[in-house]
Amino acid sequence: MTLRFVKRNLCYLAFLGLLVFTSCESNSNEELLNNDLTTEEALKVVLADDISSDVDDVIEDDSVESELASRGTTTSNHPSCLERTVENTTNGKIVTLDFGAGCEGKKGRVFAGKIIIEYVRENDSFSKTVSFENFSVNGNAIEGGMSATKVKENTNGNPERTHTVDITITLESGETIVKKGEKVKEKIAGADTKDRGDDVFLISGFWESVNKNGDAKKAQITTSLRREYACKYIVSGVVELTKGTSKYVLDFGDGSCDNLATITDEAGRVKEITLKNRKRK
Repeated sequence: MTLRFVKRNLCYLAFLGLLVFTSCESNSNEELLNNDLTTEEALKVVLADDISSDVDDVIEDDSVESELASRGTTTSNHPSCLERTVENTTNGKIVTLDFGAGCEGKKGRVFAGKIIIEYVRENDSFSKTVSFENFSVNGNAIEGGMSATKVKENTNGNPERTHTVDITITLESGETIVKKGEKVKEKIAGADTKDRGDDVFLISGFWESVNKNGDAKKAQITTSLRREYACKYIVSGVVELTKGTSKYVLDFGDGSCDNLATITDEAGRVKEITLKNRKRK
């Protein structure tokens, strides 16, 4: 065996080793990218929560509507394009909110179809069960159900609602998101006025979003989210997002009404994201 032959084979083996190393490194990076939470995925988690919050607002408006009606007040808290019908039951009532082919709400959201709310009185509180009929928000279809239980005063002396949600959202793009979870909304301002514009809520809870491929993202509120009715975005609060074995921190800021938030991964890398304006054009 000549020296030249040995050198040529050593070079060949080294080249093969380099290919194997490069291949392994490439696969490792690919795995990291596959496990990484993209900005678009984070925004869709927020979007699913925003859409269910839009429905919460409509239900909250109807609660105010019911309270006003019981006091003999005729002022409506609903947009004029909505048709509201009431059916009395032995222990409550069933309210149907019909938005027709399209009805613009107070925040520029366009609702279509029907929301059916069944109110049941339970001592000093009441519960609500919500279902949908050909219902959509800004073209995003919603199926499934929601429920809510209200207490007039929690331990802080504020009104509080516990919401349970199990809905499927079909986005205008055709993508589906299944959202399940529970949130507690404490009204810390605005309870003593009829104007929803001064309402402020602190929200705690958790939910899970699953897309059509079965990819799940879990969300746990670790610092209460602050929602102000006068602002279309969450103004502060922190949510821990989990995708697979990786965790991320979604921070909505210091209380300013803006469309900015940050995502921080486990390595401490921070990325600023822009929350989407969901008003239809």
